[in-house]
Amino acid sequence: MSLSLSELPGALKRLNRQRNRYLHEQKRRFRLVLSAMLLRSANKHEKIPQAPQRVVFPFINLGIGDAVCHTGLWRKLKDLGYRVQIIAETRSEVFFKGLDCVDDVFIVDVNHIDRLEKIDSDIVISMYSWMQRKELLEIKLLSRINYSYAISIGGWLKRPYHITLDLADNFHITDPQKQLLAALGHPCNTLRYWLNPSSFSDAFIKDCLQKYAKKTLIVLSPFASVSERTMTRQQIFDLIAKLQHSVDCNIFITGEKHQLATLDHASDNVFICAFDSLWHTLSLVNKADLVISVETAIVHVACALNKKLVSIFYSTNINYNDALQSNTIFKPIGENVRQIIVNRTTLPFDTDKVLQASLATLAADRLAINPAGSGNCSSEPLEPAIVAGS
Repeated sequence: MSLSLSELPGALKRLNRQRNRYLHEQKRRFRLVLSAMLLRSANKHEKIPQAPQRVVFPFINLGIGDAVCHTGLWRKLKDLGYRVQIIAETRSEVFFKGLDCVDDVFIVDVNHIDRLEKIDSDIVISMYSWMQRKELLEIKLLSRINYSYAISIGGWLKRPYHITLDLADNFHITDPQKQLLAALGHPCNTLRYWLNPSSFSDAFIKDCLQKYAKKTLIVLSPFASVSERTMTRQQIFDLIAKLQHSVDCNIFITGEKHQLATLDHASDNVFICAFDSLWHTLSLVNKADLVISVETAIVHVACALNKKLVSIFYSTNINYNDALQSNTIFKPIGENVRQIIVNRTTLPFDTDKVLQASLATLAADRLAINPAGSGNCSSEPLEPAIVAGS
């Protein structure tokens, strides 16, 4: 295929990126092999031939949202009689120790894994070996665990694992969890996330909400860990104005304190929630009539609590692989969930689409009972653009 002079610079940049990615991948694999040299080679199995016992999940360099996506699996294992153990970082300690489906939490410094005292377990499960930037951490943690069996989900390096579960393209995050349960001898067709709100934080939020009029309670989570997935200040206030024009509501904005510090009270009935604990935010979400969130932990918290949810996902691929789309792998689940997908070009962020999806979600129950109902929401079902089912 011939290229014009104007197309040549772009083609050279693409070739250079491909070369750099190839070299980076070869270096990554070399480091993996070196790290695994001291690990024993594992005999391959199709299933783990033992009764329920201790099972440990390395869960470092991951967010709370990733953890919430696995709570249904941990709840299932605990109900089956397993002792569920988690290796986590200090920043996640309070969350993991608050889960009633987790028995033991071991804290590690991700920069000094070699300092982690040896952990005794029976089965170690590397859930994120399929993600290139996690696989080396998973291998390093294997050297700090005394185990009988090791299972990995995807991943290039198979030598230390008794079972390596392969993944289909564009799987959902619960699919490998179901494969894992089958490998442990417990087939499962469906998995839901699981959260147990804290009674202390529930009481605190209940007391806070007594101050406000009984209006529709909307939780808005506009901030993500990366700028591409974060709403701009203008988008936040534009959406708030449209929601208040359409719905008699109180809007509670959640996020990390440094993010919330960039906002102020735009209008009446808008509240900035700078909580000290994620568990307070979780309890607030549990009281919400509607949750609107960009792709962050709040999406999965709302799914776990089976709340009405409008989620805005910025479309990205993982491992530079178009067959691994984050908006599919981490797609929210639930009976009343709407997902809006945005990108930099063809699907820009549009507050009107978010408003439309929000009104449709709020109206869903009422319309099912009385399709000709009245009120702030349209009496006809609103069809949100680019919305995927649950």
